[in-house]
Amino acid sequence: MTPPRLLVRGIHKRFVDGDRTIEVLRDVALEAGAGEFVSVIGPSGCGKSTLFNIIAGLEDAGAGAVHVDGDLVTGRAAHTEAFAYMPQQDLLFPWRRVMDNTTLGLEIRGVPRAAARARAGALFARFGLAGFEEAYPYTLSGGMRQRAALLRTVVQERPILLLDEPFGALDALTRMELQEWLAAVSSEFGWTVLLVTHDVREALLLSDRIVVLTPRPASVAATIAVPLPRPRALEVLADRAFIEAETGVLRALRAGSAVPVDGSGGGR
Repeated sequence: MTPPRLLVRGIHKRFVDGDRTIEVLRDVALEAGAGEFVSVIGPSGCGKSTLFNIIAGLEDAGAGAVHVDGDLVTGRAAHTEAFAYMPQQDLLFPWRRVMDNTTLGLEIRGVPRAAARARAGALFARFGLAGFEEAYPYTLSGGMRQRAALLRTVVQERPILLLDEPFGALDALTRMELQEWLAAVSSEFGWTVLLVTHDVREALLLSDRIVVLTPRPASVAATIAVPLPRPRALEVLADRAFIEAETGVLRALRAGSAVPVDGSGGGR
């Protein structure tokens, strides 16, 4: 049996604040198959970004393990190399042109400049950035900046993409446009994606499955399958199955317990 692309098991995390110990994560487990899009959603402050940092190898967990393609990566140099991580802000350097921003990660890894530019340049048209290769970030719209940041992330060709609320700072119309665009390109390229979001509809529009976390200390309240084929256009928002799934996610968020949505039941 082929192991999942990403397998996370038994993640615990505590912080010490003076004489207090704050438990943030409690026995969190999730997985994502190759080419699968999984969203993580939960109350504000429950520890979603902390979980992402642990999965990416940027922060240590108190306990638990992360596997990629069946191999344990926790505590190994290969841990961070398995993930391409896009944070909430685009973090484009204002003094670097758009092309040079998108190749930055490759250059840091030692890829020759010409090869890095060729690899990134091949994606500019599909990312809606053709003609802006030599522009500076201040000339781009918010949506274009986020697409440039995502291009910088995916061009590294890591097995798994971690997206931490990439559209959270955008206006509603731009956010909807980019959600639909990401739905299309993630399916087109077959990316394995783990997304943190506060937006239930964003999670439903993009995901194969949604992992619902409880309030802190976060544990998995439900894993809900989205019973609609991908990619999904905005018209799916009016679909009966979409509305029922949305109701299920909202109920799971409120109750902090598993909720059947697709007929097979939610999982812990």
